Amino acid sequence: MDEGQVVYSKRREREHVVKDLVAKGSYSVIIVVVALIALRPLMVKQLLNRADAYSAFGLYEESKRQCDKALLLDSDNSQVWYNLARIYKTQEHLDLALGAYMRATETDPGNIPAQFELGMIYVQDGRHQQAIPHFDQVRRHSSNKTRRPAKGNFPYHKSSLDMLLECYEEVGDAAKAEFTREEMRVFYPHHAPSQGDTAKSN
Repeated sequence: MDEGQVVYSKRREREHVVKDLVAKGSYSVIIVVVALIALRPLMVKQLLNRADAYSAFGLYEESKRQCDKALLLDSDNSQVWYNLARIYKTQEHLDLALGAYMRATETDPGNIPAQFELGMIYVQDGRHQQAIPHFDQVRRHSSNKTRRPAKGNFPYHKSSLDMLLECYEEVGDAAKAEFTREEMRVFYPHHAPSQGDTAKSN
């Protein structure tokens, strides 16, 4: 074998080594990415649990930090935005709470607590017309679930009807107010509120 063939053979060997290293590196990257995707929901859940624990002890800034970390992993997680909204509301940062509630309902229209509490913020601010779609979402989503909440759970369906009745009366929509009254008589025959008698969220 002459000198040129030796050099060519060694170069081919180096190329094979490099290709093998690149292939192994690519597989490693793919495995890491897949693992992160698979673990992301668990990591977000763990951060949410930490946030809840900090909030329970009144450590709201630390709770917010946990929510921020969770949002870095999943920026469209409705539950994280809802938790963040509740923290802002507790701290009386209502503008920030409003924005977080809106994000929670945008990412998941079926987030019943977020829809209800967003509606309540609008009502407290005198914006009954803007509250109506959110209470209506609660009415429609919660009507597919049991209307008798378990002990300790908030009665979202009944409360959404109460709030819709108040909102329709405030905006002067007598037809929808009467329709809501009738719906309440059907589902809750022993709960027939008079005009202005509405439920308030805790």
